[in-house]
Formats: sequence, C-alpha cells, structure tokens
Amino acid sequence: MYQASSYDPSDLLHPARVTSALCGLTRVVARLALAPDDQREYLRRAGAGSLADELALQLEAVVALLEPLEEADLVDPAQAALARRIDEMLDLMSGAEKAYLWEPEALSTAPEWVEVRGLAKEFLFLPDPFGGT
Repeated sequence: MYQASSYDPSDLLHPARVTSALCGLTRVVARLALAPDDQREYLRRAGAGSLADELALQLEAVVALLEPLEEADLVDPAQAALARRIDEMLDLMSGAEKAYLWEPEALSTAPEWVEVRGLAKEFLFLPDPFGGT
C-alpha cells in the first residue's frame, strides 16, 4: 500500500503526479459512495478481506497529499475540505469499541456508513472548478 511519507511534496507537483493524485482522490471517494454490496465486492476483488478499513486507509493516504496541492492551487478547496471531512468521519469510527463498524455487514446497517456515503456523493457532485460538467 502507498506510504504518504515516501513522497517528496515538491515531486508531487509534477503535472503527471498531480493528475494521478486528483484521479486517485476521486476514485477513492467514489468507492466510499458505492452501495454497500458494491463496496463489499470491491473489497473482495481488491483482496482486502472482508474488513472495510481498507476503504478508510485508501482515503487517508490520498488526503495526506492534499496540503501541497492546495498550497499550489491545484485542488479545489471545497473538494479538499470535503475529503478531509470524510476522513475525519472515518477517524471517528475508529477504535476498539467501534470495531464492529468495520465488519462487512456494518456497511449496510451502520448509520455512520450511510453518512460517509452521503458525504462521498456530495464530493462527487460538487461543481467542476474548471468549468466542465
């Protein structure tokens, strides 16, 4: 899995890496917006086992890249803020006492996952900052 600390922030600002980071952010958030059955299928195909924490780990890795992109005005501030909000929501779901939230069935039953999916959909439907559709 990707390790955020392995990237030099100045290297991230290369146009190909910017594109890759922004596409990665959209892909990760799109997975969080999927219906519960589709999320479970993604986890199965990705070889992540049955634990949903892989979805959170992927977002955490991409959110770690946002700061240099924001400083260079290469990411929409509304998208960055919403991505961080989703990441914070997932963080609040962590801890031994909330381990049940990361079981596959929780994707369908836990209100926390409903909220995460709602925020992810909100992210995906933000107006395009570059004027596209």
